[in-house]
Amino acid sequence: MPPERTQLLSGRVRVLELDRFADERGSLVPLAFDDLAFRVDRAFVVNAPAGAVRGGHAHRRVRQVLLRASGTIEVEVRHDGQQERITLDDAQPALLIEPGVWAEQRYLDECAALVVFADGPYEADEYVHEPVDVSETPS
Repeated sequence: MPPERTQLLSGRVRVLELDRFADERGSLVPLAFDDLAFRVDRAFVVNAPAGAVRGGHAHRRVRQVLLRASGTIEVEVRHDGQQERITLDDAQPALLIEPGVWAEQRYLDECAALVVFADGPYEADEYVHEPVDVSETPS
């Protein structure tokens, strides 16, 4: 992966370069949260059929790590008038998304699953649903 693609949207989104250990038994991808200065408060798994679109919001204060567990997932991110698309797959399995970044995930095949780690609790007022409002959230 070219280095210029590891940080997107002025550093608000980071493609995590993770080791991948693979052999005939499968693969293992370790993720060390201490390296990210990230404390996990909650986690959840999203499974969706091919073509499903999930997310469609930003968080005001919460950071998230999106880890592709299986399949292929396209993530669109927007912040402060900028927009990028990242495909999560074997080569690029994870993203760190800072607060204020609007994100939407499109599940590209039937076996796609995403594990999301958040550094804050669920709170309804934490969500910003319109991408146009994202740049108004605190950094």
